[in-house]
Amino acid sequence: MMKKLALPCLLCLSLGLPSIAKASLFNFNEVGISYGHGIDVENWTQVDFIQHISPSLGILEEYFKEPFLDLGIATSQWKVSRDVAYHISSNLMLRSQDISTGIGNIFLEAGFGPHLFSKPGGTGRLATAFEFNSFAGLGFRLNQHWAVVARARHLSNAGITDSNSGVNLYLLQLHYRFNQP
Repeated sequence: MMKKLALPCLLCLSLGLPSIAKASLFNFNEVGISYGHGIDVENWTQVDFIQHISPSLGILEEYFKEPFLDLGIATSQWKVSRDVAYHISSNLMLRSQDISTGIGNIFLEAGFGPHLFSKPGGTGRLATAFEFNSFAGLGFRLNQHWAVVARARHLSNAGITDSNSGVNLYLLQLHYRFNQP
């Protein structure tokens, strides 16, 4: 059991340390409201508070803006049990520079981090209250403040327990970025 826990825990700690150091200075720059569905998920509503954090990315800076800390608060209803669950998540997120296209500016984003559930058993696909989540998104910038983002999210316990079907979600997010300094 300890061997199964070691790698995921070390990965979360290494991803989260820069964010933890700035936690007392958390002053979010962006907010997003998501709604969606998924495997065994009747509905999922989430609010994300996003802050830019600034360890240097070196050669990646050409493609990505600085990393972000994405703190989420969510509620969901499981299809089978009809239970309502509440959750919190913390993700390290990378976002591409805006890419200019004929239809407007688009961007890509991806993130990973821990996720805690109040009622994971209501779905039958999540065995523990502590899960990992990863996501990838494609965003369309409407103007300097507003964007729409389509996200695919996967939640599972990374093999910590034998029951590890996981949940896949498909979310649409309305995103607002405050004035940047």
